[in-house]
Amino acid sequence: MAPSTSPLPPVAVLLLLALFILTAVPQPSSAVDPVTTYCAKNLSSAQTQASIGQVLSELVPRASAAFDATATAGRGDSAIWGLAQCRGDIPASDCALCISAAARQLASACRGKADGRVWYDYCFMRYDDADFLGLPDTGYTLILLNTQNATDPEAFERAQRKLMARVAAEAGDGGSGELARETARFAGGVIIYGLGWCTKDITAPDCGLCVAQAVAEMPNYCRFRRGCRVLYSSCMARYETYPFFFPLDGEASAAGYYDKVVLNP
Repeated sequence: MAPSTSPLPPVAVLLLLALFILTAVPQPSSAVDPVTTYCAKNLSSAQTQASIGQVLSELVPRASAAFDATATAGRGDSAIWGLAQCRGDIPASDCALCISAAARQLASACRGKADGRVWYDYCFMRYDDADFLGLPDTGYTLILLNTQNATDPEAFERAQRKLMARVAAEAGDGGSGELARETARFAGGVIIYGLGWCTKDITAPDCGLCVAQAVAEMPNYCRFRRGCRVLYSSCMARYETYPFFFPLDGEASAAGYYDKVVLNP
């Protein structure tokens, strides 16, 4: 006769249900995981903090709807300027998620600071008590380099440099909408994906110069590496050996591990 089984106690059922819920929750995405956050300059007044809150609250709905927005609040010593922008290739739903996450991150991580910036794969947001709008900013720099070297590194380096030169040229031609995407085929079926994008407050020529500066920084830190990102406050440049921009043409599951280098102005 088969052994009898007793029903699980209610507590065990609840634990199993909780475990299922936790494992069923989607993993954090590029839309809501910050790459880095920068906070600087102590606030001069409570009114400035109120201006920051007003700017963030204005940026969220406007940038979520239009993919980019600027905002200002306050006067004199309490004045704050803000900017938010999504990468132009991403879905609108991811843009809204990213912008909301960016505002929450700045409000939490940079509270009490007059200069706050946060970078995501999909969006960028910043505020400052100095008017930065329209001024190319390559001061604060974050560099992410893949810990793995490419196969046939010398040939790979030549291929990615040619690719990223095309990205920089496209970013500055005025017709790219401050977003440049290029690909190049490499040996063994490898495809190199390159991207450059800028905040829309700067001109197309300044965008091209900004991306070109980011590309020029890559060999100093990412020589022979399978992936690299250089992030400024006005632009960024990136290449990978897996698809990371839309429309995706494969699985982005081979990202690997990255080292970080921060260069302060």
